[in-house]
Amino acid sequence: MTPAAADCPDAGTPWLLGGHMKQETRRIAERHAHARGQIFGIESGVMAIRTEHAYWLIGPGQCLWLPPHIPHEARSHGAVAGWSLYVSAARCSNLPDEPFLAGGTRLLTALADRLSHDADETRWDAQISCLAECFWHEFLAAPRASVSLPFPKSEQFCRVANTLSDNPADNRDQKDWAELAAMSLRSFVRHFTLETGLPFSVWRQRLRILNAQEKLARGESVASVALDVGYESLGAFATAFHKNTGYRPSDYARLCRTP
Repeated sequence: MTPAAADCPDAGTPWLLGGHMKQETRRIAERHAHARGQIFGIESGVMAIRTEHAYWLIGPGQCLWLPPHIPHEARSHGAVAGWSLYVSAARCSNLPDEPFLAGGTRLLTALADRLSHDADETRWDAQISCLAECFWHEFLAAPRASVSLPFPKSEQFCRVANTLSDNPADNRDQKDWAELAAMSLRSFVRHFTLETGLPFSVWRQRLRILNAQEKLARGESVASVALDVGYESLGAFATAFHKNTGYRPSDYARLCRTP
């Protein structure tokens, strides 16, 4: 499927259009948006998606819902394979107007793979239409997760978030980050939580784990990743990683490299 097909008008085109992606090297897609909704799934590797207000990481067997007209950028740090299904605006009314991460069942993944190759204007027929409806019902019933990294909106908190995004290993205390935001410690703690929905310590840990997932998917060693994202102890890193992802770091790295 051509990139333009994702933005084609609904009239006269199938309500679902598919595309398949496989790259052996780093992939970067600059900020853009689609007129259609997008369901973006990963088969192997890891893909990071950044919207204006949040940061998502899609791993093998997961898919991300992106509503129409949501500006986003995407990047991987190594080999990645996956699929995209673009949904007409009329169908999108059944889904939230905010992104969410979903787990893929075997049926959903199999249907998505078939549709990513066959759902286009030239091959759409009664059989593909039936498969698309089956996929849609399976996707609507798929378990959803709100695991993301919400980004603050105010200028003073953006300074903090951007500084930590550039260097997740920055170990400054909360009082130092409060000074960077030109706020008292008490105000910083209270308003950061109000703005992001997460306590600052939880937000920083989630940022570190998301960065660690990207680095592990790229093939870096567990020990070097732990240090790079701010953990001096491998045990502490492994505990935090498992708490946030459900995987041990070494198991997650193997999962990302499995075709």
